Amino acid sequence: MEELEDKILAALSDAAEIMDLLKDDNLINILDESKLTGDEIAVRRAQSEITEKEIDITRESFRKCAYRASILFFAIVDLNIIDPMY
Repeated sequence: MEELEDKILAALSDAAEIMDLLKDDNLINILDESKLTGDEIAVRRAQSEITEKEIDITRESFRKCAYRASILFFAIVDLNIIDPMY
């Protein structure tokens, strides 16, 4: 993205007048390229939101198991209080 910004700024600084900008297709091509990049970013953002929701659903499915495992862990740790052999 920085590369496109540098190209746009260079094209704008090279143009002495507005008519120079309109005569040269370079700036238009750079802006088209940045639009395509922006569209790709929007698609990837949408995909990442879908993936994030899938991860949340999967995480919730493991919550019951994690709760039971934590109870088991602390029960085993507390066995030491009953008898040091454990």
